Amino acid sequence: MARTPERGLSIHFIDGTCLKVAFPLQEDNYKRMLMVEEVLKKRALLIEAEGGIRCIPFENIKFINIYPVAAAEVGGLGLITSAQISE
Repeated sequence: MARTPERGLSIHFIDGTCLKVAFPLQEDNYKRMLMVEEVLKKRALLIEAEGGIRCIPFENIKFINIYPVAAAEVGGLGLITSAQISE
């Protein structure tokens, strides 16, 4: 049986806590681009998991790590590529 590639988010909140979310690859590239645009417009992240929906307002988020991601998948966002981050 073929394994579905996993994707994930690490959502870091202003209060210092972190929420990790794992999910299978969302197949349709066009739908993913529309989803990113919609999330940015609504300023909230909606996650369906474990039979419910979690709504996370951007005002509570410090930053989000999304992995893995290829630059080609989010090319229309003005993405800085090949960066290194240090804290």
